[in-house]
Amino acid sequence: MLSLTAFETIFKTHHAHCLAFAAQYTGSRYEAEEVVQQVFLNIWEKRDNIEISGSEKSYLFTAIRNVAISRWRKQSAQATREAAFGQLQPMVTDAVLPGKELEASLYKALEKLPERCREVFILSRQQQLKYAEIADVMGIAIKTVENQMGKALKILHNELRDYLPAERSGTVPQRPERGERPED
Repeated sequence: MLSLTAFETIFKTHHAHCLAFAAQYTGSRYEAEEVVQQVFLNIWEKRDNIEISGSEKSYLFTAIRNVAISRWRKQSAQATREAAFGQLQPMVTDAVLPGKELEASLYKALEKLPERCREVFILSRQQQLKYAEIADVMGIAIKTVENQMGKALKILHNELRDYLPAERSGTVPQRPERGERPED
């Protein structure tokens, strides 16, 4: 259980450090303030059940990291879908399907990606991070990033193959049978 006095002490002692740490994750003072406010609000709301064993600063930094990543995922999900849709649109043949149907298919395809694949895809395509930067942010090896990105692209390609022109979808024109004349 966390008393009002203990909460105030934690807030006064760590607030400035928390803001600086959050700003590193968010890249924005405004977003950092939002994240820190959310963390302290969560602590206050869960004060009856919360037990901070160990370093308060470590607990707060972990909470900030988790909230920042969660907010980033929510904010970038829509933007990623829109960006991916924009990248795929030029590949679509002459109005195979209305735009809304293609967009819905893209959203479904993105949702089918495993969480780690989706996160790597978003960081690469939406946030335009390099593989080394993605590996650092996610705490995984660069080779894992490469594998996850390959997996994501393969899944998206398979899910959206009906919307890709023949040369992009991997379909190979059929060879004519012996004695048949190839089409011009």
